[in-house]
Amino acid sequence: MSALAIILKKMGYEVYGSDVDDIFITDEELIKNNIKIDIGFDPLKINESINFLIYSGANEGLENQQVKKAINLGIKIYSQAEYIGKLIKEFEISIAVTGSHGKTTTSSLLAYCLIKLEGNPTYMIGSSSFNNFLGGDFKSKKYFVFEADEYAVDPPRDNTIKLEHYKPDYAVITNIDFDHPDVYKDIDHVKKIFLKFINNSKKVYLCIDDINSRDLLSKTNKKIISFGYSNEADFKIQEFKMDLSGSAFIISKKNEVLGEFKTNLYGEKNISNITGVIALLIDLGYNLEDIKEVIKDFNGAKRRFELIFKENNTFLYDDYAHHPSEIEATLKAAKNIFKNKRIIVIFQSHTFSRTQKFLKEFATSLSLADKTYVMPIFSSARENKNDFNVNAQSIVDMSEKNVDIKAIDNKNDLLLELSRNLRPGDVIFTMGAGYLNNYSTDIIGVIKSLK
Repeated sequence: MSALAIILKKMGYEVYGSDVDDIFITDEELIKNNIKIDIGFDPLKINESINFLIYSGANEGLENQQVKKAINLGIKIYSQAEYIGKLIKEFEISIAVTGSHGKTTTSSLLAYCLIKLEGNPTYMIGSSSFNNFLGGDFKSKKYFVFEADEYAVDPPRDNTIKLEHYKPDYAVITNIDFDHPDVYKDIDHVKKIFLKFINNSKKVYLCIDDINSRDLLSKTNKKIISFGYSNEADFKIQEFKMDLSGSAFIISKKNEVLGEFKTNLYGEKNISNITGVIALLIDLGYNLEDIKEVIKDFNGAKRRFELIFKENNTFLYDDYAHHPSEIEATLKAAKNIFKNKRIIVIFQSHTFSRTQKFLKEFATSLSLADKTYVMPIFSSARENKNDFNVNAQSIVDMSEKNVDIKAIDNKNDLLLELSRNLRPGDVIFTMGAGYLNNYSTDIIGVIKSLK
């Protein structure tokens, strides 16, 4: 919402909004752009001078008092997804990046490349920043790049999936997985939504290694460009290698070798997603050598395998991984890079519904770490925790007996555990979609005290 607000402000609208009295990493950018945010949702702030109102599923969505007041006054209202679907029609080329995992890094990379290649994109990313660029910005009406969320508009009041509002010129699909069990019935439901999205897009780039994505190839007549490690891929990844400095890999298009590409990012999934971006940029007409140059300078989006601190060969990273597949991908990459180091994870699961649905999968993916601390579940305002019989200890109880994993009740207990158990040379991850990144300063203090 903050990225959208900044875009509209730069397009010439007078923009202001309402929010809760919490501190968010996007607050600073709103202040810089002179976007006033009222604390609370006073309906008296809504009057006939407003052209339209955009709401999200947070803070009661359609039941929010300001939204209801706007409806009563006859002011046009839009859900966030509905307005984005309308807005992209104003641009010459719209590009949606979606998938169950990896879409923030992928959309950030695409926006970054277009900025550096002087494409002057307008873009909207699900992160506060990347490579010192804002998570959202208006540059021109040439390109509109946006991270297309696969969640619902306003659950449980409106379970329409946001993807159903989008009809982009180009779409990049990183993968398709079962997530958000509060709005999707099963994986078949997820695939049905993505198939509708594919059919609503003019041209699609899709990871052929992902079995759920591949299942849709025979079910659509749309032109689909595939990328991945498979021999069947239109853009095939070869000779992938990775170390602490980043990754290098070769791409071939059919039987033509496009050469070696380098990136600061890690992990097989990231390399696959980068390849999807490269395929799109080539089709947009950009020079191959220029693409190679800009890609190697991209450092990733905030909270995606983000290096927070390093001292005496001890590392602290922060990662947004909050689904078992994402945890697995991050930890496999970490173990590949740091082959002889202990990987320590401090994890916070997001939503009781997801935790309950994927309890065994969380336990399995976290077992890849050498030691794991599980913090209390970070709930959503859309759910009542009393409806669920699950907590941090549930993940521990589901783990195998030989796995070093422990539930921790609060920050003080965590810091005590870390002070007792961290060793010089460890690699520590705060992981999840909650607030663990706010613990960084305290964890750095523990690292500095190691002897």
